[in-house]
Amino acid sequence: MREPLERLFLREKPVLAIMAVGEIEHAYAALVAKRIDSTFPHTCSIFSELEAHGLVKSHPEGRINYLELTARGKSVVKALQELSELLQRPDAVRQRLERLRQMASQAEGQNASLRLGPLRRDLAKLKSLGDGPMQRDAEELDRAIASMI
Repeated sequence: MREPLERLFLREKPVLAIMAVGEIEHAYAALVAKRIDSTFPHTCSIFSELEAHGLVKSHPEGRINYLELTARGKSVVKALQELSELLQRPDAVRQRLERLRQMASQAEGQNASLRLGPLRRDLAKLKSLGDGPMQRDAEELDRAIASMI
């Protein structure tokens, strides 16, 4: 039974398997299974699906079925690598919000309002840049700063 590609790539092992084929020079199922810490039968099942979708092709040489990426498979691996890099990169907007939160918590005394005013301007910019949860966090911090002023 073939499953939709979206579902296949929302699981860890298929992603690791196809990326391993792109990284290993003479890839075959047993080698990939060992690399991705999977069982041989499960890895073979993954490659069967990938081959059915035209992402990898196998060619036997003796007793070993070597695997290689198709052109479409190479495109998928490239997209997965870009997604992986994007997910690992810290969100600059979220980091800026955390810095503003730290600065607000350190502002005390009579000069607190002078320090907190510019933070509210920065928060207004962050609200326009961020996603829903980030915008809510920025608004919450803005309300807390407004109550401190």
